[in-house]
Amino acid sequence: MKIVIALDSFKGSCSARAACSAVAEGLRRVSDSLTLIEMPISDGGEGMLAALQDSPLLARAQWHARRITGPYGQPTEAGFMQLPDGSALIEMAQCCGLELTPAARRDVRHATSYGLGELLSAALDVGCRDIVIGLGGSATNDGGLGFAQALGARFWHADGTPLKCPATAVDLACVDRIDLSALDPRLARIGVQASCDVTNPLLGEQGATRVYGAQKGADATTLNRLEAGMSHYAQRLILATGRDVSRVPGAGAAGGMGAALLWYTDARLRPGIELVLSLLNADTQLHEADLVFTGEGRLDSQSVWGKAPIGVARAAARHGAPVIALCGGRDESSRQLYQHHIDAMWSICPRPLSLEQAMADAERLLADTAENALRTFLAGRRSPPSATRDQA
Repeated sequence: MKIVIALDSFKGSCSARAACSAVAEGLRRVSDSLTLIEMPISDGGEGMLAALQDSPLLARAQWHARRITGPYGQPTEAGFMQLPDGSALIEMAQCCGLELTPAARRDVRHATSYGLGELLSAALDVGCRDIVIGLGGSATNDGGLGFAQALGARFWHADGTPLKCPATAVDLACVDRIDLSALDPRLARIGVQASCDVTNPLLGEQGATRVYGAQKGADATTLNRLEAGMSHYAQRLILATGRDVSRVPGAGAAGGMGAALLWYTDARLRPGIELVLSLLNADTQLHEADLVFTGEGRLDSQSVWGKAPIGVARAAARHGAPVIALCGGRDESSRQLYQHHIDAMWSICPRPLSLEQAMADAERLLADTAENALRTFLAGRRSPPSATRDQA
């Protein structure tokens, strides 16, 4: 019996790798003759590298560490993965992440994406030509202004003086002239894909600033100024490139980094879990699977919108494999997931538990629940409902 185990992390409790290992432990209690494929996953945003770096399916990947510029100009240790085929995986949260700075010190006006440009340049330096960038968890709202500076783009004030470097969100309104002639020429010869699980445009009420700016430290007055600055910057880029990507779904991801990647690298924006599954060659792993386990900390109606378990379930459905989802908690709205190829959902909490208890003991609870779920699945195979009715 072949079982694929593809869980995301249970945030604050255990990594995707640890969750998959715990499920495998529980399944082996049922039988030691099972063929178990452990495939830790991520939805492509924050935590993508941690999930993929630990994946046994990417064991030959090489890690490259670099000292780069953090979101507030501080030196920061970050890195990227180079796969055996020469492609590179970069996670924006590692170099421009919200969690790199304590909440009390966050001020989105002064956050920069410069470090992401440095990391991309470092990947090009070692010969990578296919780049995957995980968006999400960013502290920035600079529309990729700092990112572009790190890659050679130049920006000037109306009086002819250059913008400070690294530039931040407050500088968006100051951009008068853009020169892309010194942009790293290697960008024209590479392929860039970005994981993007939001559909926000760059501007407007559903754009990068209005929707995500507050959680990055902006008050109402700041949001208005940043939106005006982003709009001004977008108009200058449209003039410089001849393209308007501001309305493309996902352009507003990661403080406008989605739009920046479209403008500066001609990237392709893809759903994060779709991108991760392709990197893991998931269709090969799911081929002839008898059962698939997936899951994450919580399942509800929001899981439909780009969350990892639904991506796994959809991929499994192409191979006709039934899917069991494990979670810490779920609510009534999670019943919608039955319409998206989830066949059964199990909470790992066997009795009333405090959140602290459940999080501290998640791996044991995952193992126990996986064992029970598999025993139930096998019992159903042994006793088809039609046979039971006939005997009655």
